[in-house]
Amino acid sequence: MLWGHALSQTMMHREIEYSVARIGLGRQLWRWSASLSGVSIHGQAMARADAIAEAERAIDRALAPNKVSWIYGRASDEEPYR
Repeated sequence: MLWGHALSQTMMHREIEYSVARIGLGRQLWRWSASLSGVSIHGQAMARADAIAEAERAIDRALAPNKVSWIYGRASDEEPYR
């Protein structure tokens, strides 16, 4: 997932490989990208540290187990109180 830039780096977070690369000439704009189970996630930030943090948060969200939403104190897959 490198964009052919001299300033690109591949890193690992929670056993997922992701890339961070500086894009544009003279601008501090950084692009990040990762692939999980065949689905590509990507974004950009104004600073390298922000791009790394955003990539790692996106990976954490993608790997998080599905959360059960509660309605009236019961799981949403159950019949709500009447």
